[in-house]
Amino acid sequence: MTTYPLSEPATIYADEAAGDATSDVVGQGTLEECVDIVAALSADQQKSVSIRMDALDLKFGPLEIGELLRFLREESGGLSNKAITEIKTSGS
Repeated sequence: MTTYPLSEPATIYADEAAGDATSDVVGQGTLEECVDIVAALSADQQKSVSIRMDALDLKFGPLEIGELLRFLREESGGLSNKAITEIKTSGS
């Protein structure tokens, strides 16, 4: 398991059918804000975006975004920007 702060800057990109990110930006903010943005998208849209960390060489595809969404739903309310999340890196 690796930990990443939810306050780290990130960008949401639209993905092509092959799963590669395009240059089309869907949203920006902290990792936590980006997960919130993706959570508001339809299920089909959620499957066609990825989140890339701005300062880290890290990409979250639909599976990893789903894990983040589940983690944040299971956590108690009031997560601060200092909160961190543990996620599995799959193939990264």
